[in-house]
Amino acid sequence: MLPDAKIHLLLVQQIPGLRNEGTGAPAKVIQAFTAYTRRMIRNDELPEIRKCFSLAGVLYKNGSRILKDAIESVFLFGLSPLLNAPVKSLLPVSLQNVRRQFILNNSQC
Repeated sequence: MLPDAKIHLLLVQQIPGLRNEGTGAPAKVIQAFTAYTRRMIRNDELPEIRKCFSLAGVLYKNGSRILKDAIESVFLFGLSPLLNAPVKSLLPVSLQNVRRQFILNNSQC
């Protein structure tokens, strides 16, 4: 399992633009990561979006329960309004499944 304290370092290695943002608790790191990903989606930067989604999938697969919760509630929920068909198809299958489950659970309320 990936230690929560190493999340920021892993993201900064892959995305240098996050160097000065989002240190500390997993939720803070994921908030900064989500803001960066939103900018990439708005700018239609498909290779960078793909990289962000791939990293989110790795973090989700290898992270603690706290990190998984942050990815579900901050990352996926925060990006949902921007996930049109072409962008949504870039999500790893694991995150597509999490998103689908979230939508199904909330539509039954």
